[in-house]
Amino acid sequence: MRSTPQAFAKYTQLVVQRFGDRVKKWMTLNEILRFVPCGYGYGCDAPGAEESTGVVNQVYHHTLLAHGYAVDAVREYGGKHACVGLAHNPPIPVPVTETAADIAAARAEYTRQTEQLMGPLFLGAYTASFLEAAGLDAPKVETGDLELISNKMDFFGLNVYFGDFVRSAADGQVERIVPCAQYPKADITWLNITPQAMYWAIRHAHDVYGVSVFYITENGAPYIDTVQPNGEIQDLGRREYLRNHLISLHRAIQEGFDVRGYFLWSLLDNYEWAEGYAKRFGIVHVDYGTLRRTPKLSAHWYSKVIESNAVV
Repeated sequence: MRSTPQAFAKYTQLVVQRFGDRVKKWMTLNEILRFVPCGYGYGCDAPGAEESTGVVNQVYHHTLLAHGYAVDAVREYGGKHACVGLAHNPPIPVPVTETAADIAAARAEYTRQTEQLMGPLFLGAYTASFLEAAGLDAPKVETGDLELISNKMDFFGLNVYFGDFVRSAADGQVERIVPCAQYPKADITWLNITPQAMYWAIRHAHDVYGVSVFYITENGAPYIDTVQPNGEIQDLGRREYLRNHLISLHRAIQEGFDVRGYFLWSLLDNYEWAEGYAKRFGIVHVDYGTLRRTPKLSAHWYSKVIESNAVV
């Protein structure tokens, strides 16, 4: 219902009015591509609904409206130097080889997978290819909707965890390469280790939609942490994951992409909204029985990264 984004508009106005004198950087929404399909399509996350494709597409549209209203609220009530963006979790196709054909295939797949949301956000319209594919399930758009949704953002936040390798097939189509059983992954079934995704998440957004300013708003991985007899936690897997993603991020920066900040997920082991206490993403171990906090190997390493302002 359109009353939902309208209620969100009032909420964001109140929040920005209350905190705008202290908070200057705002993110409107986090991971639309998680909470909409999982909450309203597959029923695996709150509120647990399993709606039709047409209804889910309308929920996506209303979510974009909520984002637009929130941008308006920051512009009106945020005060001097306030800036606003969105934290997004787009699919990230990674070319198997960095050749013209595979790069074009990755870009085409990225466009196909992201145009429903990023078209309205950055182009101010639903693309013809999306509308043709959606058919009768396309969202209902009212006058002024797309102008509101495409309110200019100050930055684009990217939550980067993994990507999918693709290549150009002999028939000109895009072929996804399915990782073999031995392919390295973190302590969760869907997180294949693909540090190249950091670079391509930025490059695709820039090349396809003209995004100019980025923050990496989430990046991290869960691993099984074992406390050694001396109390040390040698989470080398997490350290390697983070280090290689930072190397990939450094490549993007060296090539001239404007990345303003990086947020590691996460500082502490915590209650993950989808995984509960079962998965540990933190660089600081938390004993859930005593709440004792112990920096892991990755935390000691990351402190050196911060101190040196370099990948060490």
